[in-house]
Amino acid sequence: MPPDNLKLEALFEELCCHQRRISGRKSARPLRDLRQSQVLLAQSEVELLQQLEQVSLADYHAQRQRLAKAEEARQNLYRMHRDPANAARRLVEQHAARRAELARAVAAPPP
Repeated sequence: MPPDNLKLEALFEELCCHQRRISGRKSARPLRDLRQSQVLLAQSEVELLQQLEQVSLADYHAQRQRLAKAEEARQNLYRMHRDPANAARRLVEQHAARRAELARAVAAPPP
């Protein structure tokens, strides 16, 4: 493997730009979710679809939740940088919801 991955990153960026162009959206999030599969595993769209069909829906959702959890810290930093007041308000709301959930769990009698 080369000492850097600039060519691979450039390929991913090119794919994202193409995805945004053909979809008409500002975001290429669907491509970001599958880009490694599209580039590294599939030689054609047909092969990609066949590979995706082999994955169970439950496994797919579990992996998506795991990925979303892993990206949560990065997203929080981005939100804090872009809109600190809104990000802080959102964190306080999440904290209050967790406290309420814990209070309900402690107050509920064991089955």
